[in-house]
Amino acid sequence: MFKNLRFKSYCWRVVTVVGMAVSLMSCSTKAAECTKLTGMIQEGQTLIINLSPQLDVSSTQQLSQELNSIAREIETLNVKNQSLKTIQKNATQQFKGLSNHLKQLAEALTNAEKAPVNPEGKKQLLNAQKTAQEAGEKIKQIAPQNEKLLQDLVNYCPQKKT
Repeated sequence: MFKNLRFKSYCWRVVTVVGMAVSLMSCSTKAAECTKLTGMIQEGQTLIINLSPQLDVSSTQQLSQELNSIAREIETLNVKNQSLKTIQKNATQQFKGLSNHLKQLAEALTNAEKAPVNPEGKKQLLNAQKTAQEAGEKIKQIAPQNEKLLQDLVNYCPQKKT
């Protein structure tokens, strides 16, 4: 009878320890996923801040390519937490959107630079200007969403205690 009681006590201890371990693993997984996702989103925002003021064709193309690369990296992260998956999906869409609109902007700037000085060139220049304005407006719409996304991520993720 006492052996049975010891065995039950032992089983409960094992179940408790395993439960605590799984709980701790899920917390550390969430923390690790938060760290990865936050770092990648911050990397994208840093690129935007550092390269945006230049706004020439080559820096715009470079920023577009690098943001697309970051979007792909974010997309391929192995995120298990459902809330973080939503943030991951939104971040991917936002960085891809920024990348695409920057690419359009770079193409418009290139077309404007190549426009000949004649009536046809004037049309080309006006089309390039219109495309650049449209791309710029779309970029302006996405930028605050990206900042809000990072803020949501920071609010959701556990804070490190110092």
